[in-house]
Parts: sequence; structure tokens; C-alpha cells
Amino acid sequence: MSRLNARQIEQLRLALQGKRATLQQAVRAELAYGEQAPYAAILEEVSDEGDRATAATTADFDNEIARRHGAALREIDAALERIGDHRYGSCDDCGADIGFARLTAFPTATRCVDCQRRREHVHAHEATPSL
Repeated sequence: MSRLNARQIEQLRLALQGKRATLQQAVRAELAYGEQAPYAAILEEVSDEGDRATAATTADFDNEIARRHGAALREIDAALERIGDHRYGSCDDCGADIGFARLTAFPTATRCVDCQRRREHVHAHEATPSL
């Protein structure tokens, strides 16, 4: 169980809910934009290879943004679930408390700083996609 007090947990819960609302709004805007500019139609209309490549790259970029937003929403939902289950603020690896400062900076954190550092060192060879 975390040593966070009720006020801190409520502050973090509100921050998570705010981030969730902002992400949901961004996803809705992206979906509306995607309906207005269907890339499949653009690909069919252009005959130039460069235009096709640009349209395909733009579509891929938008799909990656949507995927990242979806992953962030799942992380937020998981953190809110941990709050509801009274598991929020405890490291998944060692069970130690995750400090309030860390959770304020990264409210979806599931590991304490030491365990996260170890994980990043062990898994440093794994490629992470970037835009």
C-alpha cells in the first residue's frame, strides 16, 4: 500500500482524469480530420509517385499518433483502476512506494525510480519507435 495521503491521491486522480479528457478530445479531433481527408481517396487520385509516397507517409504518421494516444489512454485507465483498487503508488516490481514527486511528474508510473532504472538498463537494447 502506498504512503500517499488522501489529498495527494485525489490530486493525482484529478490530473489523470484531466489528461484523459485532453487525450479523448485530441482523438475525436483526429477522427474528424481523418473523415475530412481520407488518404485512400488521395492515393487513388494522384498519379505521381512522390504524391503517393507523401500521402502514404501522412496516413502512417496519423495512424502512429492515434496508436500512441490509445496506449496513453490505456495507461491512464490502468492508473485510475489502481487508484480504485488501492494499489496506486506501489512499485509493480519490488512493492516499494513510488514517491509523490515521481507520480506528479509521471502519474501513470508503475515502478519506483530504482526499478525503472534497472528495467531501462536491462531492456536498453530493445528498439523504441520514434516519430
